[in-house]
Amino acid sequence: MEVKLSLAMPNSLSRIILIISLIAAVGGLNAQSLPTGYPVIEENQRRTQLIPSFSDSSTIQSGFVQRNGLKFSRPLDENKVEIGLVPVRLSTFYNSERPYWFSPQGMIPGKGGQVYASAGAYVTHKFFEIDFQPEINIAQNSSYEGYKPLIGENVNFVFYQGLRRGDQPETYGDGSYSRIGIGQSKIAGKVGAFEAGISTRNLWWGPGQWNALTFSNNAPGFLHATIGTHRPAKTFFGSFEFQLISGFPKSKKYAPLQQDNLNSLVGGQHRNRYRYLNALTFSIQPKWIKGLHIGATRTVQTFRDSVDTKNFIDVFPVFWGVTKQSVGSDLIGESDRGRDQQITVFFRQVIPKAGLEFYGEFGRRDHALNMRDLIISPAHSRAYLLGLNKVFPVYGEKMIQIRSEMTQQAQSVNWITRANSTTPWHTNGTIGGFTNWDQAMGVGAGMGANVQMIEVSLVEKLNKLGIYLERRAPFADFYDTADLAKNGYDPWIDFTAGPVVDHQWGNLVFSGRMLFTYATNYYWSQNLGNQLEMDFQSHRSVFSTSTQVNLIYLFK
Repeated sequence: MEVKLSLAMPNSLSRIILIISLIAAVGGLNAQSLPTGYPVIEENQRRTQLIPSFSDSSTIQSGFVQRNGLKFSRPLDENKVEIGLVPVRLSTFYNSERPYWFSPQGMIPGKGGQVYASAGAYVTHKFFEIDFQPEINIAQNSSYEGYKPLIGENVNFVFYQGLRRGDQPETYGDGSYSRIGIGQSKIAGKVGAFEAGISTRNLWWGPGQWNALTFSNNAPGFLHATIGTHRPAKTFFGSFEFQLISGFPKSKKYAPLQQDNLNSLVGGQHRNRYRYLNALTFSIQPKWIKGLHIGATRTVQTFRDSVDTKNFIDVFPVFWGVTKQSVGSDLIGESDRGRDQQITVFFRQVIPKAGLEFYGEFGRRDHALNMRDLIISPAHSRAYLLGLNKVFPVYGEKMIQIRSEMTQQAQSVNWITRANSTTPWHTNGTIGGFTNWDQAMGVGAGMGANVQMIEVSLVEKLNKLGIYLERRAPFADFYDTADLAKNGYDPWIDFTAGPVVDHQWGNLVFSGRMLFTYATNYYWSQNLGNQLEMDFQSHRSVFSTSTQVNLIYLFK
């Protein structure tokens, strides 16, 4: 469904402009359908849920956070066919000295300039919906200073082992990168609150604002069949939502490191076998507790050539047992056919009277042996995120908004005593990373990284002026499992800050961020305590910038 372009940068940019011009020329249609993770507008829709005069807790999408896309306006008559245009989006990113991790909707975390464009149209009716939203991405993808071997072969082995299990490369090939595909497209039939169809849209499962433990818009969307709800379905106990998908993420393509001699030490990538992914999520909103949503997700990916289509569990492994004893497998070698699972539970509480929402998600990557094992060691192979969103009325429609989130991927200390537990979130020793096009489909902060974010801003409708602050510990899991502190290395920490601006002029919406990152002890290069007699690089820090601009044209 997607091809790699061999176009030069100028020709590709001219084609983007041509696509945008053709779609803009159509104009004049009413409703607009937006994919998940859409900048500015999705944040505004989520913010309005915190305002009592606008919120309706019975129709708030649960922890999925509009996973099926936003409708910027609803059909006036569901019995009539409605035709609409998707807003034209043009995004440009520029990372100066090294990549910045935030790379939504299929953009890559690469050094240099990058352009992303998306546009399209849709047809909708009471019983069906067709969305066609192609996208194109072109990135400079320049080389930069990456990983260099550290002291001790055992230390480097742990890092290389993580690369084999994570499939998140330093660069996406040599030279410029380009990708074009049908992007955020979908065709589905609908009956009441339920739908079934085929899609390449991004999924967003869980309550997170910047990250999600299962699916987010960090990687490009992948081809999948889907059945579930497109809006909350009401019952006697409240409402519920669910989605069951089966799809085919793209296999690994790129060398993990920028140096060929180091790639040979990594031992090569996993065999280029096609993968099959089955996933299920559901949430409920009990009518007795307004604004509360609780739910769970499960994903299982395996090799396509190990799936027996006549075997129900092979086709729908999300219904497989959740403990090792229940499936009669130790999950080592071929006993589980390479199946890799993730399970999360989440909640989201919205309190419009307080202008507040808070949420959390907790996940485990590895099966527990049995319930006793789960109770004794609940933190094994875990990841979690916590966040909140709070608005304070100022005057008129102006508000102060504070939103924050923390995501923890580094494992708990039980990796020290538990065998075969040095594999962080989104990684697997048999099948590789939970990735599409070599990008994590959930947490985008980097393999084994921990990140904390806070944003304070003055907002009014789609307009925003604020400041963003972030602390990220790259490869935090590797720092622990390789015991770098014992070898004399201090942690590598990124501190990021910068202004954020959103503004609407008529049909045109501008969104921009100018972020400044100060990396202390970049890639752990430093003098090593009592080992100063050895020839190591001195402790150094790296300063870099990330400029991010989104232009959105809304059709009336």
